[in-house]
Amino acid sequence: MKIQISILILTLFVLTACEKQLLRKDELLQKRDAIESATPNLLLSSIIQQTTFAYQYEGGVGNRTLSATVQYMQGNRSSDDNIYKSFTKPKSDLYGFTTPIKLVQASITDVHALGLKSYEGIFLIFKSLLWSTVTDLYGDIYYTEGLRGQDGILFPKFDDQKDIYPALIQNLKDATLLLSTGTDPIDKTYDIMYGGDKTKWIKFANSLRLRLLMRSSKNLSTVAADVAAVAALPLMTANTDNAAIPYLTGDRTYNWPMSYDGYSDNFMIFRPSKTLVDSLKVLNDARLNVWIAPIEKPWTNVSANNGTVVNTTDPNGFTYSSTYEYIDRSKPDIKAASKFIVDSLTLYGGYTAGMYENVLAANGSYDFPTTIFNYKISKFSKLLNEKAHALLKATILQADEVQFLLAEAAVKGYIPAVGAETYYKSGVTLANARWGVTIPATYFNNASAKFPTTTDAQKLAKIALQKWLGLFLNGVEAYADHRRTRLPTFELNGELVNGLHAFPLRFRYPETELANNTDNYNAAIAKLDKGDTEYSSMWLIK
Repeated sequence: MKIQISILILTLFVLTACEKQLLRKDELLQKRDAIESATPNLLLSSIIQQTTFAYQYEGGVGNRTLSATVQYMQGNRSSDDNIYKSFTKPKSDLYGFTTPIKLVQASITDVHALGLKSYEGIFLIFKSLLWSTVTDLYGDIYYTEGLRGQDGILFPKFDDQKDIYPALIQNLKDATLLLSTGTDPIDKTYDIMYGGDKTKWIKFANSLRLRLLMRSSKNLSTVAADVAAVAALPLMTANTDNAAIPYLTGDRTYNWPMSYDGYSDNFMIFRPSKTLVDSLKVLNDARLNVWIAPIEKPWTNVSANNGTVVNTTDPNGFTYSSTYEYIDRSKPDIKAASKFIVDSLTLYGGYTAGMYENVLAANGSYDFPTTIFNYKISKFSKLLNEKAHALLKATILQADEVQFLLAEAAVKGYIPAVGAETYYKSGVTLANARWGVTIPATYFNNASAKFPTTTDAQKLAKIALQKWLGLFLNGVEAYADHRRTRLPTFELNGELVNGLHAFPLRFRYPETELANNTDNYNAAIAKLDKGDTEYSSMWLIK
């Protein structure tokens, strides 16, 4: 890949570095004043991989802040995320997205000059995806002027989120038109997501547009008409439409980010949340056995079962051994732990939401050499510790999410209400199928899974629960969706019941914004109702 550096900007930096740091520190570190050019097919594969891996990593399989916040997991030693402490500090996650954004923006310029409409359309999809993620996490952001050091814009102004979202939605409209009218073929080999299938790229663009419309629906005056228009377009309806790519064995760069050699310390620190485990149990949902490992030393209140060994094999062929332990209150250690036991006579139990630095309270986990073990609560399954597997995908958007969005739109009257239950059931079926699960015919007979026929509030709650499960370990989307709907209602679960830890609404801007772009940073935070804190409300949720 050929790199061309702006001589003017580089010279300016050399002459003034001793007096004032004119170039933003983060741009220097990321070499974001470089314009990258390469053949379109190489750009395509690079953009797909960089963007998809970055999105999935941020969502929870690498960076666990958001997945802990939405209670897919909880830390049993590094437990700051359990009570949202990570939100109280500036978050530099922005810069994990600026590298692919820079590549995307430069690539759009390149292929536009070459008249390659199909490639330009694809790159516009990724531009909207990446910028929407950044603004969803922070609020106002430098969408128009950001990452344009090569144009001499070293101190970009922050755009209002209310202006960014319509621009992103328009990008997706433009992307669909470009893909529909472009005559240039997409290289099947380098299109590692859809193998050159334009129809699927168009479905992706339309489906992402639906996500952004529903995300901003509270503040769009024409939302009903806009959603209805998109709902009539080709959308993701099957798992083969999903915007996802597999992980690979070999180089760690291409591995599933939760993978380690064996059940290592890092894998064992973050455990399934009790919220997740209990939700799956109530639904009698087979994803429990796919995602969650049996407890190593489960509790029993039947003395005759003490020492009983249970060997299990999960749906993917991974094996586990569990040994029951009797809750013998005559033993001082067990007596002291017994008041914390919340899961007994079960092989599956999660870590209580919001628990902080109180390992004994993890289902009475008294018997362990170090705090990472906790024999009385489940770990994630061995599948989720694999480097690569057919079920492990880096995912941006999937068909089940689209079906749940349509179900919500139907309940809210944006599209015909009669379709709500059908969309809901389709979403559940697709979400299970992605994990190799075929739901039984009786699944929706369960009162916890059955679609309500009563109030809209009950319907929306049911949709949200299944959507949350469908977004498992896709923390970026799960967080943004919960913040918008406040569903499922888990904010006062477990140790969070006292309400001392309010749900965070945004990331704080990185420190380098204050240090290197002070005036524009100050202008941006002046618009926030509670300053640069995690409790300020951005336009999307006002």
